[in-house]
Amino acid sequence: MTRKLFFATFAAASVVAASCNKNDEADNNVVTCPSVIVYDTVAIDFSDLALAANSHWDGSDSSGKFAGGKAVFLNSYNAACSSWGGFAYSNQNDASATGITAQFDVYTATPSSSGIFAVGYMDAFTPTIPTVTFDEPVVLQSADFALNTYAYKSMKDGDGFSKQFTTGDWYKITVKNVDSSGVATDSLEVYLADFRDGKSVFVDDWGESQEVHLTLFGETTSILVNNWTNFSLAPLGTATKLTFEVSSTDNGPYGMNTPAYFCMDNLVVCVPKKD
Repeated sequence: MTRKLFFATFAAASVVAASCNKNDEADNNVVTCPSVIVYDTVAIDFSDLALAANSHWDGSDSSGKFAGGKAVFLNSYNAACSSWGGFAYSNQNDASATGITAQFDVYTATPSSSGIFAVGYMDAFTPTIPTVTFDEPVVLQSADFALNTYAYKSMKDGDGFSKQFTTGDWYKITVKNVDSSGVATDSLEVYLADFRDGKSVFVDDWGESQEVHLTLFGETTSILVNNWTNFSLAPLGTATKLTFEVSSTDNGPYGMNTPAYFCMDNLVVCVPKKD
């Protein structure tokens, strides 16, 4: 897989050199090398966005998107229903909020590094899948994920629509690298709740799908993420578009019962350095 070229070392910048080619033009036997490509590491932390205290943006201005650094986060807003899907952004961090009113609150000790974070919501009825596009190919590195208060409490305690999670249950995001024709070329799975027995940390660096599980104190345990947790996106390689599909073990006749939300911050990518 060509993406292996990018997994040597990435710090503040990385260098990838292509092989040299021999040029026999005019019998000069000149050996020419393509220019060395230098990559900058960029953290998309939403520090370029602005919000009033304890507020959010949900797409009600019908702009259909918002930009964060090198990325564009797509949004679908239904004015007739005052509902949205895709990505929003927020600085809300109320652990005491309940139900749908908690959809923009991240269930962590702190909102995020910059105070603002993205909220993803997969609307199964529209349908709308949270999607990120990039203005140029980027080499994916990692991102921080967390649950919002609505989803966390639904899984922890159950509610009128969703079951309380018990042994065997899980809640995950499938992150897909999507090419220009709309085909997913690779994927990995991020578990934000994992109540399956006998699971431990499993990282398949070069597989078609990567499962990431957490351990506490060196022992496998049930997980319900309640803080910002960093997950590697590096196995997805180079991308211009990502989708984030949410699924769980709690499903009914109309689809998933668990609230299909997640929060994301510090999306780290490498981009070619500009001269």
